[in-house]
Amino acid sequence: MKKIAYNPDKMLSENFRLGEFTEHEKARLLAIDNTPSWEVVFHLRQLCREVLQPLRDHVGLPVTVLSGYRCPALNEALHGLGASLHIQGCAADLYVPDADTARQWYFWMVNHLDFDLLFVEHNRHGDRWLHVSYQADYHLNRHKSFFNYGKP
Repeated sequence: MKKIAYNPDKMLSENFRLGEFTEHEKARLLAIDNTPSWEVVFHLRQLCREVLQPLRDHVGLPVTVLSGYRCPALNEALHGLGASLHIQGCAADLYVPDADTARQWYFWMVNHLDFDLLFVEHNRHGDRWLHVSYQADYHLNRHKSFFNYGKP
């Protein structure tokens, strides 16, 4: 895939910019080039327009992206799945400050948005986030979800 002239300030929707999905501390620490291709930017734009911006508009507050696009090297460094939609720019992990927020966002998204996968993830340290993916070809969206806000 051809790399783009990278501009982290490029707006993907009203409230989301490209850098939110491509800048990652682990990539910086390991000197991994996480510059997306045009195809990845297109997918990120679709994810923003169809899922993240509607969520942002509904909650009326900023929605923080913890992890968006991951080039294969970054995905491997983060121990992501080999078939992760993050690699295609079709997935994002969103910060949720508490169980109530996770529950509210999750159920609103299930009832109002088209998506591929939607679930709450957690790590062994107790950090939790909302994972959502959206396929640019909306016919591929499986609309699979599960609410998993238990203890790690």
